[in-house]
Amino acid sequence: MKSAQLIVQTLRAQGVRYIFGVPGAKIDEVYDALVDADDIEVIVCRHEQNATFMAQAIGRLTGKPGVVLVTSGPGTTNLATGLVTANTEQDPVVAIAGTVGLPDRLKRTHQSLDAVNFLAPITKFTAESTCVDDVSELITNAFREAQQEPRGAAAVMVPADVAGSETSAPLLEFPDPAPLGPASQALVDKAKERIENAKLPVLLVGMRGAGESAVRELRQLVKTTNLPVVETFQGAGVISRELENNFLGRVGLFKNQPGDVLLNKADLIISVGYDSVEYDPRVWNFNGQHDIIHIDSIQADVDTHYRPTLELVGDISGTLHELNSVMDPIDVEETERSFIDRRLEALARTQRQGAEQATSDSGVNPARLVLTLRELITDDKTTVAADIGTHSIYLARYFRTYEPRTLLFSNGQQTLGVALPWAIAAALVNRDHPVVSVSGDGGFLYSAQELETATRLGLHLVHVIMRDNSYDMVKFQQENKFGRPSAVELGDYDAVKYAEAFGAKGYRVHMLEDFSTAFSQAMDDDGVSIVDVSVDYTDSVSLAQHLDFSVLN
Repeated sequence: MKSAQLIVQTLRAQGVRYIFGVPGAKIDEVYDALVDADDIEVIVCRHEQNATFMAQAIGRLTGKPGVVLVTSGPGTTNLATGLVTANTEQDPVVAIAGTVGLPDRLKRTHQSLDAVNFLAPITKFTAESTCVDDVSELITNAFREAQQEPRGAAAVMVPADVAGSETSAPLLEFPDPAPLGPASQALVDKAKERIENAKLPVLLVGMRGAGESAVRELRQLVKTTNLPVVETFQGAGVISRELENNFLGRVGLFKNQPGDVLLNKADLIISVGYDSVEYDPRVWNFNGQHDIIHIDSIQADVDTHYRPTLELVGDISGTLHELNSVMDPIDVEETERSFIDRRLEALARTQRQGAEQATSDSGVNPARLVLTLRELITDDKTTVAADIGTHSIYLARYFRTYEPRTLLFSNGQQTLGVALPWAIAAALVNRDHPVVSVSGDGGFLYSAQELETATRLGLHLVHVIMRDNSYDMVKFQQENKFGRPSAVELGDYDAVKYAEAFGAKGYRVHMLEDFSTAFSQAMDDDGVSIVDVSVDYTDSVSLAQHLDFSVLN
């Protein structure tokens, strides 16, 4: 068979169901081989960057690498933003890119590029095929590296002449990376003793703590111990409705949330699957004073502000299971319980104040809009994909979610344009549950052309544009820093006509009541809908104001 056919067989052996990409001459042998692969759906996208975002969402939602297939030159360079986002945020992705033929590898010729050295700094694994017999080896190892903790992006370059040549190499059907066992019993016993002796222990749960089995064990630990929990943005949803009284909010950007106050007060922080890219330790542990137990599948990245005194490295769910087997309820002192209750009240007060905000002539208050959005979404398994912008901060603070990986953030690279491609992938994975994406008017146009992809696929999703015609997240930080904004104002555009041009439905509203009506209609409609709502970001400057020393203490 041709190497291209062996590539497809290798992808099938890895359980690949979807391939996202844009075809081209240097990879057309693989696209031709995919015509005969009825069990693999090829999603042709409008831009390679967006194809990579879709593959990233597959990786985050399923734990299995999403696959993107592109051609040489610009087709490969367009992968960069998506791959660095996936790699930073530890979502497994495998990219396969065509290159010029081996005889032209070092020549200045059409679409020649040293793709390996271009992509190597932003991936876990990058390799180029050098003969017709190595493609199955390279792709299998790319999958294994992408899935190995910390997960991330891998890339394989396939020269056009390699893909089109015949091979007798065997198909490799190697299993997933070997599973880890739990941390040792001796370390589990030490953790139990430390937790029981602490005055105010707090769980900080991050991205690697959001896996299905880890969440199950984590929830049991919270039920047993009654420990308070703070989520990172990528840990959103690990705490269920049943455990609402243990949820102290989310942290991940500016130090001014009830969860920040709790972390500052805690004498022991048990971090579960937390990665420093989610919330820099120098923000929440600025003088390195905290006693930290690190529970993770990988050892800690130690720095001045993150110095665990106990590390339980192994399978997170297995370690938590062992901890559950020895833990008893934790009775904190009355003063500490009162402190926790005050933080819970502060979180509840934040929600109440957001719900009371009025609509101005400029638009709907964003906090109230997000809370209304939460009320209108009745299915707890609805996936909500957040783009980057001021709206994402409001979503992180006000939008409660009760299942992991149903509220998706880009909080590692903070990449504009991810929301709609993520929603497309989520709609493919979760066909029985609603999908919503949210962006600003600026970020929307980074990937808006994929509306055509969504309508062509016959998907059902609703995209909300929170419009103020500026790059407001940059704007309010400039105002806090310089006292004035610079180069952030944008022009208006007709999102309704834009949506209709791609076969979607569009709604534009300015009042909260109209938003509720339009969003509900869009959720009931078949197909793809855009709901464009004007928001008033006047209060955004307060989002970045850190709590002062007296509040923290």
